[in-house]
Amino acid sequence: MYDINKVSELTGVSKVTIYKKIKKLKDLEQFIVHKDDKIYILEDGLRLIKDNLTVNKNINSDVKSEIATEGIPMDLTINKEVINLLTNQLKEKDIQLKEKDKQIAELHKLIENSQILLKEEQKKSDQQLYLAD
Repeated sequence: MYDINKVSELTGVSKVTIYKKIKKLKDLEQFIVHKDDKIYILEDGLRLIKDNLTVNKNINSDVKSEIATEGIPMDLTINKEVINLLTNQLKEKDIQLKEKDKQIAELHKLIENSQILLKEEQKKSDQQLYLAD
């Protein structure tokens, strides 16, 4: 015969949980003894509580693993969408960079042409000064 404290220690759960099991499990009533305003549980009652706790732990474990695996397909879908979005952004950036390269090349040609024109004008000025002398 075990008191509530001992049952709590043996099962690894709180006394409150043991009291809840006493109220909840109807099969446990036959294994409960009231003596001197204390509640005692017989060996078979202890076994019943342990079995019930084990079942609850298994159910909780199954539910947790189910929840964990349910989120995986959603995460994969979101990840694929993000990857596609980023890939499209990279392609767009590549197009923009090519356009910038073209603009830079055109500006470079314009600068070269301007420098050539300046040199020609300087030559003309020099020739006019030379002829004027």
